[in-house]
Amino acid sequence: MPRRIAAACLLAVSLAASVLVGTQPARSCTSIRMKTSDGAVIYARTMEFANFKSGVAVVPKGYKYQGTLPDGSSKGLKWAVKYGFVGMNVEGVPVVTDGMNEKGLVVGSLYIPGYVKYQPYTPLKASSTIAQFEVNTWLLSTCATVEDVRKAMATVRVCQGPMQPTGGAIPLHFTVHDASGKSLVVEYVDGQLKLHDNPIGVLTNSPNFDWMLTNLSNYVNLSPDNANGMTVAGVNILPFSQGSGLLGLPGDFTSPSRFVRMVALSQSTEPVKSADEGVSLAMTVINNVDIPIGAVRQKTDTGVVLEVTDWTVVADLANKRYFFRTYANKNWQQVNLAKALAGAKTAMTISIDAPADYPEISGQAKPIAP
Repeated sequence: MPRRIAAACLLAVSLAASVLVGTQPARSCTSIRMKTSDGAVIYARTMEFANFKSGVAVVPKGYKYQGTLPDGSSKGLKWAVKYGFVGMNVEGVPVVTDGMNEKGLVVGSLYIPGYVKYQPYTPLKASSTIAQFEVNTWLLSTCATVEDVRKAMATVRVCQGPMQPTGGAIPLHFTVHDASGKSLVVEYVDGQLKLHDNPIGVLTNSPNFDWMLTNLSNYVNLSPDNANGMTVAGVNILPFSQGSGLLGLPGDFTSPSRFVRMVALSQSTEPVKSADEGVSLAMTVINNVDIPIGAVRQKTDTGVVLEVTDWTVVADLANKRYFFRTYANKNWQQVNLAKALAGAKTAMTISIDAPADYPEISGQAKPIAP
């Protein structure tokens, strides 16, 4: 990686770490994977991370990277991009927190404070070492499938990136999906790599993924089918309304509750046929964890921090379309991966900061036929 890019990456990491320390609630990311009846795979995720200053990075084949060591030097693993990709970056640098490559592989990182410890750094293995915030970028640029990722993770050493004076550590785990529908969760626990198959396709934050699966046992009564009611001492007791089968579905914004909510909704929706319908469905499901500003807040020494869903993405793995919207602009926009990469000679960024555009159609009224 060119020296100026490495320096920019470290600056972005420093800023992200300072944001994490100053905004402890910034840990509400949610991701899902859905399938259509004709085989299309759709992925969606939210990012709750104030002041991330993201754009859509466009990184072509051949672009070169070098991993970051715990001391902040860019003397780790060297690699060149094998598969071009697009994804959400930080502070304009070509290191992504979420993305999709030209083979339809998607990788996203999600915050997991208190439950992750990366591999210890060994100078003798510096040439195969990357920082945790580089895992997304490395996997997207070198792997085509979940099986590729499974094999690749055994060849690289993932260490804690540069620590800040404030103690910022950026604890992350990773969700991986490919165009066949296979899913994998990558975590580091007590310095050991843990790979979990993820047939339900959902990931949120703390605790670890295996705990989240165990916690589902508390919700085995949930069903998309309305309850039939009951009779008690001769009194008929009927549901108040539609949706009684999901009575008890947690609606708060804690990570276990969001996990349960996304499993229930993504697994109970009626399958749709096409990728376009799948995109629309995924957009609807992921809306259910959208955090309005002020609904989650944390008092700090410097004031009150308000949690908010900064941006949301949906990826169509079959047609290589990467959709996004932001807090300020709820209109979905899309990046066609093939078009974005066509002719690209170096890494580039597409701004996501377009102002909201709500077309005014008052003049389109037509007479109603008698």
